[in-house]
Amino acid sequence: MSQDLLELSGAPADAVRGHGWHGARLRIVVCLAVVVLALAWVAVRGLTGNFVYYLTPTDIVAHHKAQVGQRVRLGGYVMPGSVHRASSVLMFTVTDGTHSIQVADTGAVPELFKAGQGVVLEGALGTDGRFHADTTLVQHNGDYFPPKPGQPPPHRADLGLGG
Repeated sequence: MSQDLLELSGAPADAVRGHGWHGARLRIVVCLAVVVLALAWVAVRGLTGNFVYYLTPTDIVAHHKAQVGQRVRLGGYVMPGSVHRASSVLMFTVTDGTHSIQVADTGAVPELFKAGQGVVLEGALGTDGRFHADTTLVQHNGDYFPPKPGQPPPHRADLGLGG
């Protein structure tokens, strides 16, 4: 019966069948391309948000890669002897071994924070030349040793004067 309809239409049977298959194939290819592009976009967006980039004190002080008021991440080591508290602000100096920058931190301070420790700070460079941080992340080796049975847990971060 379908052969009769093809003959009545006046078009060759091979052309009609080929056109129908070609159209379906084209739709499948277009749909697959859309799905692949959508997955690629999601993967790229997800990966770029997970990388943690930070500037060093040398990048900020010598290379001027951060402008006043621009939110950036600053990474380096807390200089021994530079930690002190002024009212509700924790003041310290961060170095990368070449340059250093003073930091005024108004955020919560992690328990592992101490002089000589690696830190990544989130904040902005102020007009006073200090880095004004509101978030502090402490770099550590990930080793955790619970207290021995019957012993109290270790004391919280010592934020007194000095290192």
